[in-house]
Amino acid sequence: WTVVTGVPGHGKSNVLDHIMVNLAKYSGWRFGIFSPENQPTSRHFASIMEKYAGQPFDKGRPGRMTEDKKDEAKRWVKDHFSVILPHEDDSWSLEGILDLAKSLVYRKGIKGLVIDPWNEIDHNRENNMSETEYISKALTTMRNFARIHQVHIWLVAHPAKLYKDKDGKYPVPTPYDIAGSAHFRNKADNAITVWRNAGRPDQTVADVHVQKIRYKEVGKLGRASLRFD
Repeated sequence: WTVVTGVPGHGKSNVLDHIMVNLAKYSGWRFGIFSPENQPTSRHFASIMEKYAGQPFDKGRPGRMTEDKKDEAKRWVKDHFSVILPHEDDSWSLEGILDLAKSLVYRKGIKGLVIDPWNEIDHNRENNMSETEYISKALTTMRNFARIHQVHIWLVAHPAKLYKDKDGKYPVPTPYDIAGSAHFRNKADNAITVWRNAGRPDQTVADVHVQKIRYKEVGKLGRASLRFD
């Protein structure tokens, strides 16, 4: 499983959507998505359709996708992405989300699960359990689910409060900066941070920092700089 972090508004979810689209487009992966912040679902799917088509969805944008391309992209998204958005309060727990994801493994054959973000989950920890102990137990549950069901999980988690440097920039967060516990870094197989030079002339460039790789065949530590189109 992979933990994804970064300063709010720097594009974590956008980069993650691109990763999903590429895996679906070129490797046939299907995904379950728990992302309460990306509502309404129709707007989120329109954004995913843009990434699939390489063309804008919005009316009035130059090079907007045609009706035929829109219909094709809509069918493709419906085939590859399923939204997990529980209505029952008790299903907002990690266990409730994983139960719904389990059904998608058998019904849809999903290979990827996105939980975006961690703080939208209903965390009811026992009175005698510290936050660190709870997070450790929850991440172990998530990791076991991934291994048993052969599903890769991406967990988006916000860092604790960061302070700007003398130049007015936020530092690049690390998984150790995630609010709650160092277990986010220690238990993750991979760790990615998305950082943008927000408010500066080159703010369209997103730096994707790969800060942990458990298995060398998966990738390597480093940074990729991507310009958003």
